[in-house]
Amino acid sequence: MATFVLVHGAWQGAWAWVRVIPLLEAAGHTAVAVDLPGNGNDNTSPADVTTMLYAEHVAALIDAAEFPVILVGHSMGGTVAAQTSELRPDAISVAVYLCAFLLPDGESIVDFYDRAWEDWMTGAHARVSYSDDGHLSMIDPASAVDVFYNTADPADANAAAAQLTPQPEGGRRSKLQLTDGNFGRVPRVYIETLQDRSVFNELQKRMYTETPCAALYTLDTDHAPQLSAPDALSRILIEIANTSRI
Repeated sequence: MATFVLVHGAWQGAWAWVRVIPLLEAAGHTAVAVDLPGNGNDNTSPADVTTMLYAEHVAALIDAAEFPVILVGHSMGGTVAAQTSELRPDAISVAVYLCAFLLPDGESIVDFYDRAWEDWMTGAHARVSYSDDGHLSMIDPASAVDVFYNTADPADANAAAAQLTPQPEGGRRSKLQLTDGNFGRVPRVYIETLQDRSVFNELQKRMYTETPCAALYTLDTDHAPQLSAPDALSRILIEIANTSRI
């Protein structure tokens, strides 16, 4: 059995995994959904948030895990999965990148967008607003429905969009600190999403081509298969657990 540590993306929280957790547990696994620091569930100042802070928080959860860990990062959570892999390479059986940012050492999400974003793309990156001090970003619910939840049931999409909270910008702007000796030896799996209007599939392909993975899975969904296709996503995660080194 495995412990799945599930890391949410920007503007989200542990609630994003509510439909996946019982499916993993029904298969005999343990599932822990993370609330990242500074996203409204603790007193962390947004100005203090970095990807390393996120990774240290997740690493502490991994240290307490009873079974071998499969670390799953969704969207922005991919940078957290990568940085945590650097910190705990021997404790993570496999890192799963779910339509996630899979970036090289020294790069941030914003850096990646600066080099890879194309004019036709109208995803979340083009719809973000910022607090006056620049420490927080936000996406409005209507845009979220369009770019995150476009294949979900409309009622589910609206309910999820209403739960989004401001996101500390440090999580999107921190540059990763990775090495081949740590991050590089944690097996990686990528799950791409074909109807993604946020991290467009073209961007996903670019990332998993630049940083190859041991396996690639495909879901014909939007950016949030945890909501729109939890059964299909859970089947993939369980298959990864069955074929990993746990």
